[in-house]
Amino acid sequence: SQQQFVPVVSKLKDAYLIWQSFLPHVDKARRQTLASRIDLEMLETLACSFRASYIQGERKLLAIETALARLDLAKFFLVIGWEMKMLTDAQHAQLSEYLVEASKMLVGWKQYVEKKTPAESGRKR
Repeated sequence: SQQQFVPVVSKLKDAYLIWQSFLPHVDKARRQTLASRIDLEMLETLACSFRASYIQGERKLLAIETALARLDLAKFFLVIGWEMKMLTDAQHAQLSEYLVEASKMLVGWKQYVEKKTPAESGRKR
């Protein structure tokens, strides 16, 4: 049975599965360098988002912020990969659609949690 995840975790999981379907077609040299880094950032984004779904308060906010930062890195490295022709235009477009949507969902989640979470004294923005 399909486990229920918060929507952004499902979106990121789907994006990761798509990424994994592209990976075997990436040449070995790039798979061990840039593709490996993209993989790491996508996994970390997924891990932080999943953790954020069940922790509270400031820790939840930090996990969401970390997920956003890691996702930004993944998207940045994907652009480089696409420019290097590691991904086709169609592959890049398909994956980007998921990642951009996930970014919007994370930003919305962050804003919601910020409104709900009483500000800690001295927290710098």
